Amino acid sequence: MAEAADATSPVSLSKALTVTSEPVRWNAEDRNDVIAGELEYAGGIVVASDEKDFGGWSGIAVSADGATLLAVSDIGKWLSAQILYDEKGRLSGLVDAHIAPLRNLRGKPITDKIVGDAEGLAVTGPDPLKGEAYVSFERHHRIWRYDLGKDGFDAVPTQTVTERRLGQLPANGGIEALATLLPETGGDNQRLLALSEDGRAPNGNRKAFLVEGKKVERLSNKLDSPFSPTDIARLPNGDFLVLERSFSLLAGPGMSLRLIRADNVKPGAVLEGRVLARANNTRTIDNMEGLAVRAGPKGDVFVYVMSDDNFNTLQHTYLMMFRLKAETLSPTAPPESVLTLPHSPTEAE
Repeated sequence: MAEAADATSPVSLSKALTVTSEPVRWNAEDRNDVIAGELEYAGGIVVASDEKDFGGWSGIAVSADGATLLAVSDIGKWLSAQILYDEKGRLSGLVDAHIAPLRNLRGKPITDKIVGDAEGLAVTGPDPLKGEAYVSFERHHRIWRYDLGKDGFDAVPTQTVTERRLGQLPANGGIEALATLLPETGGDNQRLLALSEDGRAPNGNRKAFLVEGKKVERLSNKLDSPFSPTDIARLPNGDFLVLERSFSLLAGPGMSLRLIRADNVKPGAVLEGRVLARANNTRTIDNMEGLAVRAGPKGDVFVYVMSDDNFNTLQHTYLMMFRLKAETLSPTAPPESVLTLPHSPTEAE
């Protein structure tokens, strides 16, 4: 049974965060190499902070105008920041960053990593800070809903679904990828698509779920070893883009982006899709876990990918942006809003 939230409003624990960022190339050896399969590299940064809780970013969302980043970490933290662009519209920095703990059902800050291992993030509305955020957790497998539009980072969650309805999942291989389905209704009626990292369905593929309140329907995500899904984002036309990763001591990290058509997402289906891009350690990648998309001005789509540094000094927090051309996608509706005024880090100082 879900615990009742405290009646009193929680004291805000959000605090400003100083971050530094430097530009990175897609190919460190060739500045002119911007091709990433069927996508085009549109700028990236490596981000750092002296804050001990900065890192481990596993799920991200970006506003429809490209101005705002929201992220969750696998130690139960929120991150928000303003995204900066240069005069050519390339990703160039982050400013006005804030960090705060996610809260539990009693309104208390989550302090235990085992309980706060947030992995997936899906939001409603064009601004992730003004809608509802659905967060999936590993280890203690569940999905919680936070009304950020009403209470910001002080939001006390409501419980959407627990492992009792999802079935058994590996402790460190649960719901890594989470996205909303159209229409966006919000509340308990919001339909969600959830992909497990390594929960196995009877057909040998990875477990996947369609969630609507307490109703959970099953489908599966085709096994494509050595890649595993780490995030999913709904494209403006209703299709889905899946971020996948691989890692080995010999080959290092790998990254893959896969397109799944919306009409393939239904109970009992096997999601397979088409690989749009794959990259290995000859490109600037790390443990790529966060994925977000937004509509561009001419039917193309901007794709954002963020890495989880595992709080390891040998790893990095990368935020990278790619352009997915309109001809790769099925017809889309006109974008709700587009970025019209790029900002550079110099201008923001």
